[in-house]
Amino acid sequence: MSVLSLTAWTLFLCFVTSCEAAEKSISELIKEAAKALEKDWKSESDVIIHLLDQVNKLDKSLAACQIRQKDFEKQLLGFTDSQKTVKKDIADLDSKLNECCDKLSKDPHHGQHIFIDWDDKGQLWLNGQEIKELRHSAELFILDAILLPTDTKVIALKGTNNEGDAGILVSTLDGFILTNTSWKCSNKEEKGWTGTDFNDSKWPKAHVVTSAKIKPVVGIREDASWIWTENYKPGKGDKDVFCRLKLK
Repeated sequence: MSVLSLTAWTLFLCFVTSCEAAEKSISELIKEAAKALEKDWKSESDVIIHLLDQVNKLDKSLAACQIRQKDFEKQLLGFTDSQKTVKKDIADLDSKLNECCDKLSKDPHHGQHIFIDWDDKGQLWLNGQEIKELRHSAELFILDAILLPTDTKVIALKGTNNEGDAGILVSTLDGFILTNTSWKCSNKEEKGWTGTDFNDSKWPKAHVVTSAKIKPVVGIREDASWIWTENYKPGKGDKDVFCRLKLK
């Protein structure tokens, strides 16, 4: 085989790349050229011209393949970045979940709902912050359900009675919070009485209302009691009362 033929074969081998399709095409062309050379040594120059033409076409195909490969690599990098973001979000959520579970494990009673009923109407504060999302605070036997934050230390309730029986009724599903004599109730609204730093040591215990007219309420535990101040007289006692409970 002539030097020109060897040069042609060397040129072919230089165009071999990582693209599988191009490699197969080059391999097939080499076989085709070998068969042509075996049949007719005189057509060597024609074969080389043909091969160079095919190499040129393959070169363009390889270039296109490399462009597609770079595009794919960019997409892969984008996917990797997105994957990192997702992993970070999952890690953040996992951390928050662990923090929440840790708090609940220390005090499983916090982070649940308290159910409240007033006769006639009322207001609610948690740690001194008034909760204004009360939809039924003036509707007897229709409850307000409020999520109790895990950091709640004090629950403060104001009750107002316009006529007839009076009372405040509260419970959680597990009975951790129940209105009973563990609450403190006063008929005086003192400064800061809803806050965590207020000293209620001189406040009297809540008075349990036993009026037959105040029936059990659906949604409130039966071991919860209606409470008011000691000066309870239907329609004649304290009109406004202020009750609070410190959570342990």
